[in-house]
Amino acid sequence: MTLSRSSILPSALLALALLLPSGPVSGAGAGFHLPPDLLAPREPGSASFRLGEQDLGSPAVDGAADAFEAGVDAASPRLGSSGSAETSGEGGAPTVAPKKDRRWLVMGGFGVAFLGLEYAAFWSSANVNEEFQFREEGWFGRYTYAGGADKASHIVGGYITGRIVDAALQRTGTPARDARILSAAFVTVIGTLVEVGDAYHGYGFSWEDAVVTAGGGIVGSVISGLGWDDTVTMRFGMVGKDLPDDPSVILADPNHYSGEVYTLDLRFAGLFPRLKADPKLARFLLFSVTYGSKGYQWVEESARQRLLGFELGLDFHQVALALGVPPDKWWGAIVLGFFKYFRLPFTGIGFQYELNSNRWKGPNSFYRFDF
Repeated sequence: MTLSRSSILPSALLALALLLPSGPVSGAGAGFHLPPDLLAPREPGSASFRLGEQDLGSPAVDGAADAFEAGVDAASPRLGSSGSAETSGEGGAPTVAPKKDRRWLVMGGFGVAFLGLEYAAFWSSANVNEEFQFREEGWFGRYTYAGGADKASHIVGGYITGRIVDAALQRTGTPARDARILSAAFVTVIGTLVEVGDAYHGYGFSWEDAVVTAGGGIVGSVISGLGWDDTVTMRFGMVGKDLPDDPSVILADPNHYSGEVYTLDLRFAGLFPRLKADPKLARFLLFSVTYGSKGYQWVEESARQRLLGFELGLDFHQVALALGVPPDKWWGAIVLGFFKYFRLPFTGIGFQYELNSNRWKGPNSFYRFDF
């Protein structure tokens, strides 16, 4: 499809604010085995103190190596959701009322939100086709309509959407393993439905878009299942729309792809502890592989650019944590999720290899339209 899904990401965060109550993430067993009762609500696992952050983008890591079971004196009652002590019917042993599993409410709410936004943004103003139309868009090649920026947008969009849905499912009572599987399935289904809608509204069904969107969601669930959510992430960023120095090559107004960058990040706050090292101030830094295109559809073909690079940037997710943003509050989870998945302008500096002209550019912040 010719239009990007990037504009839906902020709306997904808004939808999460409406669906996500405050409270910690529930624990569950690890793994990717598909249980027969996957779609049936289940009670969350035993309570535990977990290492790491519990924010919008960091569901609790499963496994005995990553959690300490809470030591509770049998004579000490636990507090239920109402704040009062709860006991069982046998011998007065303390129990905790399980959080109600709301997986269908969460997935249904996000599904309606995403498809509704798609209709409002694109389909409502398009003509309806009588026949199902296909569109071959290619991948990241030089002569594709967006130089591959559209595909990078779908990968990162699928990844971020999956992480948001996963976190929302866990915070509303779905076990972690089920949340990972369901979030990946949700991204796959919604991404395909969006392309089906495009097929009847003049844009055409792009199987490439459906594949990379699903791929982003699946990769996110795999990273989460391996417990690397605190180390490996993807982000979307705005970088401004710089113009070429030669105005004669400009054919139209800049499109949004020229003002976007997509990153694959290695966060030092998660990496250093894995290497048995104290990150100290390095916890506020991250290393990123970057991709974006400039000039596609609005400058002459000879001036268009596909930029693959790397940069060193600031990790504002860690900055927010250091400033005391609470990960266990709904508003704190949204703030931390925003900083985890959105690259703020001019917060990274690096180099890019321009694939069309085979030249290096930089150092810069992915802003300049250099020849």
